[in-house]
Amino acid sequence: MYATVQDLLDAFGQDEVIALTDRARIGEVDEAVALEALARASSEADSYLAARYRVPVLVVDRVLTDAVCQIARYRLTGAEVNETDPVQERYDRAVSWLKLIARGEINLPGFQDPAATAGDVLFSPGRRVWQRPAGGDE
Repeated sequence: MYATVQDLLDAFGQDEVIALTDRARIGEVDEAVALEALARASSEADSYLAARYRVPVLVVDRVLTDAVCQIARYRLTGAEVNETDPVQERYDRAVSWLKLIARGEINLPGFQDPAATAGDVLFSPGRRVWQRPAGGDE
């Protein structure tokens, strides 16, 4: 996964994460619900990243963590968002960013362009290892 429950708490605050995850209505963050949302959001991110990178990616930049948190938040809100809702807008921005990566228009932070290195074979002329002596067949 590209984000933790603590990342969700840092991004949105405890009150909002409780509101999004507390299915039992006990006033606490339900870590199982949060982790499931983060796992699904990470899988959604992987579906885009896999177009150019081996997934799951091993170097996780903060911007990827933030995008996954936005996706998880959107998924946790269910049908309660509309097109002008900031949650919807942030989800759309996160997905748009992932699509740019998938199309090769931008690179995932911390990685060079995989298309430039994947599968390329470079040849360089070597130097002569042996040579006939000048002047004859010896």
